[in-house]
Amino acid sequence: MALVKNPLMSYEAAGSVAGVTYSKGPGGAQAKRKPIPSASMWGMRPRIRSILGWLSRQWASLSDLQRESWRDWALDHPGSNKFGDPFIMSGANAYVMLNHAAVRLFGVGAENDLPPVDPPVSSIEKLTGITGAVSAGDVDLSWTELGTGIAGDKWEIQMAGPFQSPGRVEVMSRFAFKQDVAGNVLLDTVSGLDEGFWYWFRVRYVALDGQVTAWQYAQATPKVTV
Repeated sequence: MALVKNPLMSYEAAGSVAGVTYSKGPGGAQAKRKPIPSASMWGMRPRIRSILGWLSRQWASLSDLQRESWRDWALDHPGSNKFGDPFIMSGANAYVMLNHAAVRLFGVGAENDLPPVDPPVSSIEKLTGITGAVSAGDVDLSWTELGTGIAGDKWEIQMAGPFQSPGRVEVMSRFAFKQDVAGNVLLDTVSGLDEGFWYWFRVRYVALDGQVTAWQYAQATPKVTV
């Protein structure tokens, strides 16, 4: 319980009330609040870290031949850094990258000891987001694809927002997983959004073997209560 000698806003207040700590220092009276971690700290991040750790241990259990096959796959599938320059992953990086996507969306048991042979059967060509047609707080997403998706794969949907107004540039650091749908579906409704705000969405195809395609982006504002 806080020890308050005078009203809270006085120079003599000391202690903590409602998460705010009042004290006196060399510079005078102070009121401080400890930072509160973002909601994602209690959401996906612990699960993501646990999957990464588990896959690292799984990599150690693979045979030399299996690890060599992942090294070969990595050589044939160079990535690119944030500057657009190509780089070659290690076999361990390739194993963790693909299997992390597989386990995160399909669950434990979807991990693969050997790398994929074929590329994903589909990829997203264009994403469209519009105000929902049915319920307040809804945004309707639809997309076209290159190829033909299959029910065993998934479309991963991520979202950033809410924002006060529409933007011209996606806020990459704000995107977080929202939901997914079967790989043979080409539309989805995102519900429970704040009315009067704008959101960015992005969608990509995720194959059962963990391979992912490029993102496509769209923004929309949800249906408001009439």
